[in-house]
Amino acid sequence: MLEENHDEQKWAIGTLFVFLIFLIFSGISDFAEMGVAICSFLLSWLGVSYCIRTFGKGSTSKEDIQKEMQVFAIVLIVVLALVTILGINQYSDYAFVTLGFTLTWIVRSLAIKYFS
Repeated sequence: MLEENHDEQKWAIGTLFVFLIFLIFSGISDFAEMGVAICSFLLSWLGVSYCIRTFGKGSTSKEDIQKEMQVFAIVLIVVLALVTILGINQYSDYAFVTLGFTLTWIVRSLAIKYFS
C-alpha cells in the first residue's frame, strides 16, 4: 500500500511541477494566484485518485490504478500545454480547466464502471 501511494505521489509531484512551469510560462507570478491554481490542481488530483480507486475500470490492482493515474497525468499535461499555447494567462482559467477536466475524468470513470 505504501509503495502504491509512493508511485502515485511521484506522478502527482511531477505533474504539479509541470503545471507550475506552465503557470510561470504564462506569466502568472502572484503568490495568491499560484496558490489558487495549485489548490485546484490538488483537489483535482485527490478527486480523480478517489474516483479511480472507487469507480475505475478493470480491477483495483496496484498496476491498474497506477496505469490509470499515469494516463490521467499525461492527458492533463497535454490539456494544460494546449491551454498555455493558446495564450491563457489567468490563474482562474487554469483552475477552471483543471477542475473541468477532473469532472470529465470522474464522469468517464463512472461511465466505464457502470457500462463496461
